[in-house]
Amino acid sequence: MNLPNGHVLQNRKYRITHVIGQGGFGITYKGVWYTEVKGALGTVQTEVPICIKEYFFKDYCYRDTASFAVRVHSETGRVLFDKFKEKLIKEAKILSEVHHPHIVNVLEVFEENDTAYIAMEYISGCSLKYMMDREGVLPEAKVLRYVHEIGEALQFVHEKNILHLDIKPSNILIDSSGKARLIDFGVSKRYDIEQQETSTTMLTLSKGFASIEQYDNEGTQSFSPCPDIYSLGATMYNLLTGKIPTESILRATRSLQNPSELNKDISPKTEAAIIKAMQIIPADRFQTVSEMMAALDFPPEEEEQTNSLQETDGQEDNEETTVLSQNDQQLLNENDEDRTILNEEEISPQKHKKRRKGVLISVIIAIFACIGSAVALLVQGNKATINPGTTELINPIEEKEDSTQAIQETKPDVEKDALPSVEKKETEIVKQQPEKLTPTTVVPEKQPETKQVLAEEKKITIQPVQPSVEEINAEYDALIASGKDKMGKADFTNAKKDFTKAKETKLTEEVVRLLISCDEKEAAKLLADKKDQYEVKKTFGNYTIVRKKSTKLYGAIDVNANERIPCKYLNVGIAENGRAFERKDGLFDIYDANGVLVNEGSTYY
Repeated sequence: MNLPNGHVLQNRKYRITHVIGQGGFGITYKGVWYTEVKGALGTVQTEVPICIKEYFFKDYCYRDTASFAVRVHSETGRVLFDKFKEKLIKEAKILSEVHHPHIVNVLEVFEENDTAYIAMEYISGCSLKYMMDREGVLPEAKVLRYVHEIGEALQFVHEKNILHLDIKPSNILIDSSGKARLIDFGVSKRYDIEQQETSTTMLTLSKGFASIEQYDNEGTQSFSPCPDIYSLGATMYNLLTGKIPTESILRATRSLQNPSELNKDISPKTEAAIIKAMQIIPADRFQTVSEMMAALDFPPEEEEQTNSLQETDGQEDNEETTVLSQNDQQLLNENDEDRTILNEEEISPQKHKKRRKGVLISVIIAIFACIGSAVALLVQGNKATINPGTTELINPIEEKEDSTQAIQETKPDVEKDALPSVEKKETEIVKQQPEKLTPTTVVPEKQPETKQVLAEEKKITIQPVQPSVEEINAEYDALIASGKDKMGKADFTNAKKDFTKAKETKLTEEVVRLLISCDEKEAAKLLADKKDQYEVKKTFGNYTIVRKKSTKLYGAIDVNANERIPCKYLNVGIAENGRAFERKDGLFDIYDANGVLVNEGSTYY
C-alpha cells in the first residue's frame, strides 16, 4: 500500500526514498526536497532531507496500483476519510505557523493522489521508545531533561489553544544533539474562542497513555491541558519503569502500581508528580504544564548532549493510535460490567470463611489425636492397668470463671497398643468431676502446660460484621441517585460529595465518569457566569473584544473570560497594527493581536 521508492510529488519538488513508519492514520516516508540556496557564490541547487507524511486511513482505504491514488472502500468510509483529511490539513496548516525549538517544523501541506501530504523537517535521531527498547529503563535525570523540553513545547501549544492528545514515547524524537522534539500532531485539536472544538469529535487514543476523558466523545469538547498532562505523566511512568501504565478506563478495577515498586531508584518527588499527573479525575491533576514542571526537580543543564542512537529508518516497531467510532464507544459502555468484576475474595467472602473454619477444625482434631497417642504411650510406659470399659482423660481446654471443662472419650474394646480412631471417637464436653476419678485414671504430669497450649489454640477472634454485597450496592445506588439529582439542580458541590462517597463505597467507572462530568459542568457554569459579565463584540486574535456590563467600558478577554486587555476604555477602533482603545483622557492605547500594548497614549490611530 506504500508509494514506491523514488516516487515524486509536487511536480518533482519532493522525491520519496523509503518508508520509515506507518500506523492507523498514515505512512511516513523519508524523502528529499529539491530546492535552491542563495549565498555568496550565487544560487546553488541542493537536496535537503525531509519527512513526508501521507494521510492513509488504512481501515477504510486502499491504493490504486495504476495511478497511486488513494481510494476508499465505501461511502461510509468516504465520510470518515474526508473528515479526517480536512482535520489533518487544518492542523498541519496551524503547525506550519507554529515554530518552537522542541516541535518538529512543518514545511508545507498539499493534496495529491486524492489524499493529503505534510512535508516536515527530517530529524536525525530516534524516538524515546526506540531508545528505551535498546537501552532499557532510562535514568531519571535523562527522563527529566527530556520532559522539561517537551513541557516547554506543550506550554507553547496550549497557549494557542491546541491539544496534542497523543503524547507517548514513540512521538518524542531525540535528535543527534540530544534534544527532545515533539512530533505527530495528527490527532491534535484546536479550540476557538467559544471553546468549541473546531475539528472532528471522533475518539483517538493510545492505550495506557490516554486519559479517561479521551474515551468519551464529549470528554475533550472543552479546552483543558489535563489530557496532555495525563499523557506526559504516563510517558514518564513508562520511561522510568519500562511498563506501559494500566489503561485509565480500567483503573477502577486494576489499580496502577506505584512507579517506585518497579524502580526503587525513582525519587519520591518525581513519583509524586507522576501520580498526580495521572489522577483519573482531571480536577485532581496538575491544571497546567507549568504547574507540573514546578513540581519536578530538573537536573542542571549540561553544555552539550548527544544521542548515540542515530536514525532508525523504520527499524522501530509500529505503535498505532486507536480510533474509536461511536459504535466502538457503545461497545465499551456495553462491556462495562465485564471491566468491573470484583475479585473472588470480594464476591464470595462466606466461601473463604467456611474454608478457614474447616482448616481450624482439622487442626483441633489433630491435636486431640496427638494427645491421645501421648496418653497411650505414657500408660504403657508405667504399665498401668486400663479398664477396658471406660477411659476418662482430664484435658481442660477452656477456662470459664472458676470452673473447668473436660473431654470425656468413650470407646469400647480399646487395645493397649492401638491409637484411638478419629472417625469413631465420640466427644462430649462435661463438667470436671474429680470425685468420680477411678484408680485407673491417668493424669499427665505436665497438664497445666497442655492446658495453656490448648487454650491458645482455641482462642477465637471476633471479626467486625462486614456489610453484605447487597448492602454495599444499595448504598452505592442511593448515593449515585442523590448525586445525579443534585447535578440536575446545578448543585455541583454537594453532587461531588455524594459521588465521592459512592466512590469510597464501590469504585466503578460510572462514578469516575460522573465525577469528571460534575467537574466539567461546574467549570462550564463558572465560565458561563464569568462570560455573562460581558457583552461580546468581536474576535481579536486569540481574544474577544468585550464591553463590561457593570461599567460599560471596553477591553478584551481570553477563552477563560480573563481580562487580557483591562475593561477601562471608552471605545475601540481599528488601528494599523491592531486595535486602538480610547482612554478616558482622550488618548489611545494600541494593542496587537496577542494583547500586547505596542503604543501607549497615542493621540491618533
